[in-house]
Parts: sequence; C-alpha cells; structure tokens
Amino acid sequence: MKTVTIAEFKSRLPELLEDVARGERIVVQKGRKRTNVAILSPFDEAALRPRRLGQLGRRGKPVFRDWELSEDDFLASRP
Repeated sequence: MKTVTIAEFKSRLPELLEDVARGERIVVQKGRKRTNVAILSPFDEAALRPRRLGQLGRRGKPVFRDWELSEDDFLASRP
C-alpha cells in the first residue's frame, strides 16, 4: 500500500490511477502530521451485487402483527 500527500496526489494522478487499476491501494495523507484522509482502492464489481441470505434464508419469513396499544396502556407501561 502506497502513501502519498495531497500535493503529490494531484501532481501524479494519472500514474496513481494506473497503479490502482493494477490492484494497488493508495492512502492519501494531509498536513504536516500526515493524517490519513482517504484510501483509493480498485473498483470491485462483487461489492455492488445484492447479498444473499445465509443458510436459513429460505426457511422462513418474518411475521409482522398489528400491535394495538391504547393510550392508557401506553402511559401505564412507563416507569
């Protein structure tokens, strides 16, 4: 993983983007203390696909019931 300052990032952008396209990650740092600001990483198509549920995904469906609560019951339930 490479680290570059913002000034270096601006001046070498095309070269750094080629590195990212090859699979390298780049950390962009800011200021004298070189605090990390951003990470440039390769684009991942798999991250955009919807995730499947686990092994129990097809075993059941959530059940939502209509819960009715009167105002008096609600106020009585408070400590």
